[in-house]
Amino acid sequence: MNDTQRPIKAFSKKLSIQASMEASTASFERLALGQNVSAHTGMTADNKWHRKLLALPAYYWVLIAQVIVILPHAAHLPLWLIGFAVVSIIAQLPRIKAKFKKGHHLKRVYQGMQMLGFLLGLVGLWLTYNTAFGLDMGVAFLVLCLSSKLWELYKRRDAYVVLNLSLFVLAALFLMDQGIVTTLQVIVGAVIVLLAFIALNDDGNTHGDGRLRTLGVLGIGALPLLVVLFLFFPRLPPLWSVQLSGQQATTGVSDSMSPGDFANLGQSTELAFRVEFKDKRPPQQQLYWRGLVFSDFDGITWRPSAQQRQWQPELQTPVWIENAFATVPDEVKVAPNSYQIILEPTQQNWLFGLDYPFSQQQDVSITSDFTLLKDQPVTQQLRYDVLQFAPMSIDSVLSDESRRLNLALPKDGNPQARALAQQLFAQSGSDPVRYMSAIERWINQTDFRYTLSPPRLNNNRIDEFLFETKAGFCEHYSSSFTFMLRAAGIPARVVAGYQGGELSRSGNVWEVRQMDAHAWTEVWLEGQGWVRVDPTAFVAPERVEQGMDTLTQAQGAAMFGNGASAQISYQQYQMLQTLRRLSDQASYYWQKDVVGYDQDKQADSLLKWFNIRSMMEQIIWLASSAITVMAILVFVIWQRRRKRWHPADLPLVQLSKLMGKRDKRLARHENEGQLAWLERLAIAIDSRDNEAITQSTTVSQLTDSSDPKIVQATIMQIKHDYRQLRYGRLSTLDISASEYQKVLKQLKINIRDLF
Repeated sequence: MNDTQRPIKAFSKKLSIQASMEASTASFERLALGQNVSAHTGMTADNKWHRKLLALPAYYWVLIAQVIVILPHAAHLPLWLIGFAVVSIIAQLPRIKAKFKKGHHLKRVYQGMQMLGFLLGLVGLWLTYNTAFGLDMGVAFLVLCLSSKLWELYKRRDAYVVLNLSLFVLAALFLMDQGIVTTLQVIVGAVIVLLAFIALNDDGNTHGDGRLRTLGVLGIGALPLLVVLFLFFPRLPPLWSVQLSGQQATTGVSDSMSPGDFANLGQSTELAFRVEFKDKRPPQQQLYWRGLVFSDFDGITWRPSAQQRQWQPELQTPVWIENAFATVPDEVKVAPNSYQIILEPTQQNWLFGLDYPFSQQQDVSITSDFTLLKDQPVTQQLRYDVLQFAPMSIDSVLSDESRRLNLALPKDGNPQARALAQQLFAQSGSDPVRYMSAIERWINQTDFRYTLSPPRLNNNRIDEFLFETKAGFCEHYSSSFTFMLRAAGIPARVVAGYQGGELSRSGNVWEVRQMDAHAWTEVWLEGQGWVRVDPTAFVAPERVEQGMDTLTQAQGAAMFGNGASAQISYQQYQMLQTLRRLSDQASYYWQKDVVGYDQDKQADSLLKWFNIRSMMEQIIWLASSAITVMAILVFVIWQRRRKRWHPADLPLVQLSKLMGKRDKRLARHENEGQLAWLERLAIAIDSRDNEAITQSTTVSQLTDSSDPKIVQATIMQIKHDYRQLRYGRLSTLDISASEYQKVLKQLKINIRDLF
């Protein structure tokens, strides 16, 4: 480049930046009004899709950001609201707006749509949630505001408002769920919103060059600060708590049981809960995770009794709990087994625990049937501590009310099962234990089988299962066995929960899945109280001893029926199970180490890693770490943005600084080339009367030499060497070449000789 072209280039660059900003504003507003649509659809000649995507005008990036931000809310917000948001986004497409010939017609129509949509949306929210408050109501209102704002997207300032509001809508996802999938959705949404911000400030860039680089600089700069805030920012308890309205679908064990329910759950590998044992884990066959107790039976469906009593830890211990502990002989009493359960959201308020569970948490109560109850439905992942007391004698003396409840059967129905019960009970000498053994022998002598795909049952379900289909899941066996006991006059009830589980891939956490859902029977025996009997073990003992997963692997496709469809179902089950385990493992560590990084864990971690023992030390570490990170970022940015001189230019820059200290008018100007400056400097020194040198300034004051001719000759030699290094033959050589270094060294010596 010619030395005289440098000022022209700098001035041209400033003009191009100013023109780019003006073109950016004009481009956005034209698209917002539906004008010159075809001129902005193909902004780059590059055929690569990602290059075309990056080169899109800012207006399109704003609309793309809205799609990415709003769609994840479809999982928990009403579909009509998501539909309104989608219509609002589509209506902003320039080709849609181009249908309106005049801009004022467009604004008038869109303003009417905005007001109508917003008012109808408010009515829809009230009809959907029946309240003006609540977490999901607030999130829905935020999405409604964002969707309505899109109808007045005409200028860049409107886009800034929309994008800032989009960040709040994105963050609202964490109010519903803090899982790793939601986090990935928020990260993707934040990246797209940032790209939209970058495009707004770079809309004149028709090729999209540098947008990803800008995004990378922002992301890399924010990550260290994010880590510092995560580690050191004090974890404060919430000032208030809110509850979801419960519109989401229920997962987990149902609050009622009839044949067929658990068969569907048994084919699901979805995680139900995790368990962290503080002591030794009980054997597989003893892992009965107690949930609901069903005592009411109408001939088809089992339901919990409304007569069960309830106790909370802050109240005085009731008699029925004291009796349960008092009846255990001292010689068999053992210390309770302590463990912690991490329960996935169920939208229900009952919890699970090993027989027999006990909790001292203030927000967890226990019923007379030893079912744990949360004070509110579990809408987010929940951690709670449980104690297991075993052995225990529950209701060693049965009240008349409880006896009547657990003997009740419908007056009609299932005549064959009633007759068989009377027959076997009489043959057993009216002894309950011998009678249960007789039922087990009868089942083993009959062609019963355990399957995940049981046939459909009609009205007399007990009779149809025992005497016709003879194929079923745990609920079929527990329901029929409990019916047979009651038909013989023995109090019995059904318990629903989970059985077994498996170690996680890391080997330090026990995982229980929906496929482990199980039902068993509790029978009341004189002098013993309620005793657990699992009739499923009569047919499939490996289900109890080894777990559901082992049973499924052993029997293969036969568990899912017959034919090619069963083989396909089994292969799908195996694939989904592997994927679920990997995702659940990642989700577990995310919930445990990131979401679960609460006040206690933070205190323990900071003490372990940094020996921080007080809040003041924590704040000092936070401030010092944040300042250090920000200082490093500022230094890196300064290093990247500071002007880097060519090796031949650097000595002249130093010469200009020295000359400027002695006479500011002799320093090189910002838009002045090096050779032009040296020429001006030589003329100034040669003529003492030149206006660059005042009468009080002599050559000896400017340099160490008093002879202007020697100084001028030196400057001319510097010009010659510089021209050779930058524009002559030497400029084609590598900087490290010996010939190049020799001339560069001589240039530095000549400059040093001036002073």
